[in-house]
Amino acid sequence: MEPIEAIITIVFIVIFLILVVYIIVSSIRAQKTPRLPKVETGHIIWETPVKSNPVAIDKILSGGKKFVARGKKYDASGYILVRADGSSMKRRGINNGDIVYARKFDDSFGKENIQPDDILLIHLDDERYKGYKIRVFKKYSPNNADELETYYYDSEGEERISSRNHRLELVKGVVKYKYSE
Repeated sequence: MEPIEAIITIVFIVIFLILVVYIIVSSIRAQKTPRLPKVETGHIIWETPVKSNPVAIDKILSGGKKFVARGKKYDASGYILVRADGSSMKRRGINNGDIVYARKFDDSFGKENIQPDDILLIHLDDERYKGYKIRVFKKYSPNNADELETYYYDSEGEERISSRNHRLELVKGVVKYKYSE
């Protein structure tokens, strides 16, 4: 083998090994970094079921750590961390791709604490939509106290009433804070 051929062979082997190591390290990092569930923010146009990220939304993705919002520390285990998918909450300061904390219901914060204009985290699992969405609470349905009238914003920032009311039992929490680094 000529010396130049030997050098080229060694260079290719080194490059190959570097790529293999890079792929392995990237794979390990991807497994350690939790993928946030996506939460749909706008109107569903499709009649076929749409699925959100399959990660279980109740999983505490922040590892029980504390987070700081508006200068105050909060225990992350009482919150669900999700990523907004869509820009229908832009008027409320939530843009596509933003990460938000939704306060989960517990003994000290129950569904009776829901107030008009709260942004609700809702789970749906039916023929039209499977996944999580956020909507703004307008009022309780006058026909059924267990149903909530909600709305979202269109591309011009105008309120659009949701196509149907949401049952109170489907509300998983109230969006309280936007994640910031």
